[in-house]
Amino acid sequence: MNSLLLLNGSPRGERSNSIKMLERIAEGWRRKGGTVEALHLARRDQFARAVTAFAEAETVLLGMPLYTDAMPAVVKEYIEALMPRVAAAKAGLRNPTLGFLVQSGFPEARHSRPVVRYLEKLAARLGSRYAGTIVRGGGGALEWMPEQANKKLWQQLRVLGEQLARDGQFGAAELKAIAGRERLGPLTVMLATLACKLPLTQSMWNKMLKENGVWERRFDAPYGPAFRP
Repeated sequence: MNSLLLLNGSPRGERSNSIKMLERIAEGWRRKGGTVEALHLARRDQFARAVTAFAEAETVLLGMPLYTDAMPAVVKEYIEALMPRVAAAKAGLRNPTLGFLVQSGFPEARHSRPVVRYLEKLAARLGSRYAGTIVRGGGGALEWMPEQANKKLWQQLRVLGEQLARDGQFGAAELKAIAGRERLGPLTVMLATLACKLPLTQSMWNKMLKENGVWERRFDAPYGPAFRP
């Protein structure tokens, strides 16, 4: 395999943690002599190209953050735009090998498992060979961690890129290693709960609310009793 279409499904585009991880996978791919085209779905000038490039690529890797329990809206929009390729697959036309990267701020890998099952079904519906889904929790920490602290993760991602180029899929053992803890133990959960109540943690969330202009709306409850039919 030579051509890899790298799709960043994060609304944050070039500033996202998703693209940081995808770029390391691309480095591994290039080590095997392949070429890479990287596009950001959040950039409207690149969205149309991402749709047409899907049919042209040999392999597609779609990476995204998982926000609580939902993939970004721009990823959903992209999937809907690919639906004509379902009919093409039924007509016997080729669709590329399809792999995914799902990263979230939640540390437990199991948090991403429902969307992994959906993505596997999506690949089957498109008639694409399923390369596997990379799951990585704690992705939010990549933004402030020093580069040296991510050295092991970057190397794991490069290895997965090499595997994708060589075998057309990710290795099961490597996927398990990069996913980390499937579920946190009771003690860890208790400590994390306490940590979330500390002033330092609260100040971090408050800072984010203010930076995004929603500080005054922090107590909104759009799905509260008053809004139910």
